[in-house]
Amino acid sequence: MAESEQEASSPTSLSSTCIYDVHCHVHETPDSLYAIGTDRVFGSDSVVFCTQATQYTDWDDVVQFKEQYQERAIPAFGLHPWFVERVESGEIPREWPDRLRGLLQKHGGILGECGLDKVAKNPNTQKVYPLEPQTRMFKEQLRIAYDLKVPVSVHCVRAFGNLVDILKEEEANGTLPPRIMLHSYSGSSDMLRQILLKGRLGSHIYVSFSWFVNGRNEQKSRECIAAVPADRILVESDLHDAKSAFSALEHIVRLVADARGWELVDTCCRLAANSRAFFDIESDPLPAAQQNREE
Repeated sequence: MAESEQEASSPTSLSSTCIYDVHCHVHETPDSLYAIGTDRVFGSDSVVFCTQATQYTDWDDVVQFKEQYQERAIPAFGLHPWFVERVESGEIPREWPDRLRGLLQKHGGILGECGLDKVAKNPNTQKVYPLEPQTRMFKEQLRIAYDLKVPVSVHCVRAFGNLVDILKEEEANGTLPPRIMLHSYSGSSDMLRQILLKGRLGSHIYVSFSWFVNGRNEQKSRECIAAVPADRILVESDLHDAKSAFSALEHIVRLVADARGWELVDTCCRLAANSRAFFDIESDPLPAAQQNREE
């Protein structure tokens, strides 16, 4: 959409915008879910949550969340690198790829959360999770996403060199998933400009920011937000508590608006359009109040 067309179609008030939390884990805190029916982001009750499973045992919880919240929920199923040792030990069944494929085929949504982490430690052993099995597990999930043509949400902590190597390999093989979100992006603006957002690989990349992670260093985050093409910026809460997610979304939307020099309403409109493009959905859900009236 051309910029002039986007501005013309922008809502006239914040209360009529749709906000997408493109990466969260609110299914893990059921006691907080009441907030989805009561709380607002900039006065809007039209909020869509992409809640991300991480460890096999919560895949069914994400299914239940989707069934309960319908069009306000986008399911995500994946294995987080923090649980790689459970795969290696057999605690997570070796048939996990088949079940993951089946869930995505049945329920739609995206694959995530998956990725690489060179910092996190097993709390029992205080040893960093081994990178080699993380890499195998990540590549397996990328291949599933490519086969099923679904987007991916990627966790990457101090492993961007490894991530680039893997994505470049998939690019060379013609097996990149259609869209790849770098969630709560913690790398540098130079990494974005010089590598991740260039060429064929760059055409697959979206970059998401959260107040939970990116609010810790606002100056660095502004530089990264400025480095991302306007149509590839996403926002998230990256939180487990739904009530906290609402205020976190307001904070990160304001940071994006400030970094880009955009008006707040225009920022929300752009972010919603970017989210629809990433998830490949045609339109925003109706505001909850309007939906209830029509029902």
